[in-house]
This record gives sequence, C-alpha cells and structure tokens, in this order.
Amino acid sequence: MGGGMSLQDQAFMTRRIIDCCLREDIRGIVSQGQICPLAPDLRQHVPQQPDTHWLRIAHLGGDELWLPVAKAYPLQDWIGTGEAWIKVSPQRHIEVQHGYRLWLGHLSHGLDDDSLNLFAAYRQEADCAAEHRALCNQAFHQHAPMLSAALDLQDWSQRLLKIDQLASYLDHPFYPTARAKSGFDAAALKGYAPEFAPRFELNWLAIPSHALTLTGSQPPHWPDFAAVGLPSSLKNSHLLLPVHPLTWGELEQFGLPEGTFKAPRTAMQVEPTLSVRTVVCVHQPQWHIKLPLLVSTLGARNLRLIKPSTLYDGHWFQTTLMTLAQRDPALASRYLHVDEKHGGHAAESRHLAYIVRRYPTGLENTTLVPVAALASPLADGRLFLEQLVERFHGGSLQHWLEAYLDLLLQVHLRLWLQYGIALEANQQNAVLMFEQGQPLRLLMKDNDAARLWPQRFSTACPDLADLPAALQDERIRVDSSQPLAEMFCTITLQLNIIAILEAIAAAGLASRSSLYGTLRQRLMGCLQQLQAQGIDCHDAHRWLLDRPKLPVKYLLSAGSLFSKAHSGASDINKFYGYSAANFLLEGPACNGA
Repeated sequence: MGGGMSLQDQAFMTRRIIDCCLREDIRGIVSQGQICPLAPDLRQHVPQQPDTHWLRIAHLGGDELWLPVAKAYPLQDWIGTGEAWIKVSPQRHIEVQHGYRLWLGHLSHGLDDDSLNLFAAYRQEADCAAEHRALCNQAFHQHAPMLSAALDLQDWSQRLLKIDQLASYLDHPFYPTARAKSGFDAAALKGYAPEFAPRFELNWLAIPSHALTLTGSQPPHWPDFAAVGLPSSLKNSHLLLPVHPLTWGELEQFGLPEGTFKAPRTAMQVEPTLSVRTVVCVHQPQWHIKLPLLVSTLGARNLRLIKPSTLYDGHWFQTTLMTLAQRDPALASRYLHVDEKHGGHAAESRHLAYIVRRYPTGLENTTLVPVAALASPLADGRLFLEQLVERFHGGSLQHWLEAYLDLLLQVHLRLWLQYGIALEANQQNAVLMFEQGQPLRLLMKDNDAARLWPQRFSTACPDLADLPAALQDERIRVDSSQPLAEMFCTITLQLNIIAILEAIAAAGLASRSSLYGTLRQRLMGCLQQLQAQGIDCHDAHRWLLDRPKLPVKYLLSAGSLFSKAHSGASDINKFYGYSAANFLLEGPACNGA
C-alpha cells in the first residue's frame, strides 16, 4: 500500500469495487449467490451490523462469503452496505474481512493465468485510485473556496477552466477506480492534472515535413523554430509537433521518424482541462490541444494515446452534425460544435499525433459546463448545480430539470431515430451552454467514437449517403438499431441523466419518485413530438419501453478483470449486460423518497 493512502480512502474504494462487482455480476456472485438471513452462528461476529439482507457466495472455492447488502435501484438490484464481509472456511473458521485486495483475491480464485494477471493489475489500479483520491481531496480543500466563485469570473474561458477543475474532484459515477491516473506519480499529478490547476509549457519536435501529415493549417499562435531553440532554416524542411512534457521523456522507446529533432526549449503555456490530456492555451484560450499521454484512465489497458484515425472520424462527425443542424431547425436551436478540423500525425504513430479544438466565437456571455460538473460539491457542501439553478433558472430546480431533459432527449433521440446516429457524449464531452435569458444548449466535441447506421442515415439524407464510407474506424458503422440503443441507454440516459438524478436525490433536493416521474413524462412527451413530426419511434419503444431490463455498460468485465477472449467483447469500451431495472417504467422500485 502507498504511503499517501488512508484507511478511509481504501474503504471508499472497496465499497465502489464491491458495488461494481454486484452490478456486473462478476464471477456470478449475484446470479449464483443466495440472498438469505445471516446464519445464527455468524451473528456474534457482526454485533454492530443491523438486521439486513446477506448475499451468501459459496461457489468461488472452499470458502463461503457472507456480504451484507441492501436493495438498490436503478442500475443494479443490490449494493453492499459496507466494505466488510464474513469469510467462513470449510472448517467453519470464521473471520470478518475487509479491503479490496482480499475481495479481489476471492473473486479471482481458480481463474486462468491471464485473468489472474489482470486481477493483479487491477489491485494496483485500485491502490493508485485510493492514493490519488487522497491527494485530490487535499487539493479540493485548498482550491474549493476559490472555485465556489467560478461563475463570477469575467472571462468565459476562465469560467470553463475552473468549472472543469471543480468537476475533476468528483469520482466517475460508475467506474470504481476512475480516480486512478495510472502512470502518474504524486509529482506528475500535481504538475499536470486539473485538480491542481498547474501551468506548464509544451515540448516540441521538428519532424521532416514529408513524415508529418497535417489535416489543415497549423494555428496562428504556433511557435516558430527560433522560439523552441532550433535553427530558423528548418522551416523549409520540417514542421513542429507539440508533445506533452510527460510523454517527452518516453519518446525514444516508441521511435522517431528519421531526421527528427527534439527542440531544446519549451513553448506555449497551457493548463490541463478535465480530460487531462487536452490542454487549453493560456494566452489563446479559444484553442485547446489534445495530446497523447502515457497514462491510463478507466482501466489500466486504456492508454491515452491518439489513434490517427480519430482525427478524421472526429472531424467527420463535426461536419456531419453541423450539416444536419443546418437542415433541421430542431437541431440547429439546440447545439453547436467546436471546430476540430486541424490535427497532425506522423504515419500511424499513436504517440506522435495531436488534435486542435477551436471554440466558437461569441461565447462572452456564455457559461460552459460539462455534465461532469453538475453534481460536484462546492466548499459549502451544496451541489454546483444548485448555484447554476439560482443564477440561470430563477432558483427553480424543476424548470432546469425539464429544460435539461428536453435538451438531451430531443437531440439524442432525434439523432438516433431519424438519422441513425448515437454519440458517445459522456459527462466530460457533453457541455451545457448556460446564458441568461437564453434556452439551454449543447456544445459538442470529441465525437470520434460514435455509432452510425448507414442505412438509416442514407434514408434520411439520400444526398449524403456516400459520406459514411469515409469513416476510418470500422466499429463506428453498425448494421442495426441495437448498438445505437445501447449507446443511448448507457451514455445519454445513465451517465448524463440517471447519475444526475441520483445525485439530486442523494442531496435531498427532490424525491426520487418525482425525479423519475419527470424523466418519464419528458421522454413520453419527446417521443410524441417526434412521432407527430413523422419520425418513426418504434425503435425507442422497443428498446426503452417494452423491456423489463435495460443495458448497463460492463466496465470491469470487459476491460479490467477479463480478457476479450474470456468476455467475448469486441470493444472493451462498449460491452453490455442487460441487467438494469427499466427505470423508464413505473414500478414500486422507484417510489422511494
């Protein structure tokens, strides 16, 4: 265990891991376990534990595990009530255990060597998450008082940067060890992560022009060769490529194109955004740069390099979404998209690439808020959302909620049902545009991992039917509505809506029954509107309203704990289990306070 990790951080991480294992039914602990009262001879070992449900797990080797659980809703049936359980050996030796290391040890019992290696790596990821959580909590206490005034900052880009920082302190709603930036030590975290609001300069490579592919003109504020300590004569034969300082020292292990020079000086001051590897140019804040980073997030195998194809696929969706907005007034009034035309890459190198995002003009009176920040706590314990509602919605949470649900549902249901598009617009990439006296809108970005059904797209836009052939990642094109429905459910519904509703309920701002009632009402109203406009809503009814269970993204099953061969996942980031109670249907489960 690392020195910066407290028992409290370990306990927090253990609870999150246990709950995720229950949600994904890892090793069949729910489906093959039994919910039952605690055996009488075990009661004395947990005298402080109130009467509750117990999950008896007896199929993972000789030991029996008894885990205290409670009914849960909506994405899983059961959650743990703590971070401890009872282990009973075959000889009836009884021991109260706790901690994710022992828990993961039990769940890996009897697995093959590949899986055991993955479980071992995940234990290290959990250690890293607990350590990083401790450090980031310290940073929160230091920065939170100042961040509570983020809405009062004069410059839109400063507001966005500080709101990003506020969002960085909140854990991912579902992936238990998302706090881990595997590959960052404490010094790297403080020097390059948004929680600490550092400023630094980028490193630069001079790459022979013939070895570097650019998708457009480089930004006007790019440094010249002299600024980075290289001869000006290189401008006739080379181009400058930015490199994150944390990647700089590792470049040689990947190899560099022949004739490349490493610039001796840094240039262009930047600050990290919520995504860590995307940085904002301090003196030209409408420009953001996404850079390869040798760090893993949301799983130790999810290395944050840049696949060159994403430059082209992201720009394809930018131009297509803006084309649809020009044709469809219902979309035009609801979103803008950042400009992602420019990027560069050296051959197919994932470590020698970058993407530039240029934010639109006219944002002076706009406050940009990623969905990830809505449930972030302020220094006084309130949700940031409460401050936004006071400032922009007259203090009415209900008015904001209806506007928010209408915006997300109208945009994403229309894209799915009319155009055959589902966007992976997660909490980080779904950015809300708040402006006094103006309706809520979305600012879209980073749509390189969407799903598109060419058949439906070409039916809606026959003159654009040839466009999908240009998409480079073959996983984007799908041949049915199911992948679209799964992405809509797991991203728009669960990450961007349910996680926020649950945070509102947990804060005591509204009852669960009223929140889910509003969601159902706005969803049905949206579908009725789309139907009246001639859009076939059969798919939405089929996938959202005719099923007792909805898909959940299985984050540990596919990426962290098991190989693709074991899980059968073709894409570790899009692997689903149909195990969530359908919260879109009225039922007793959602009538709680």
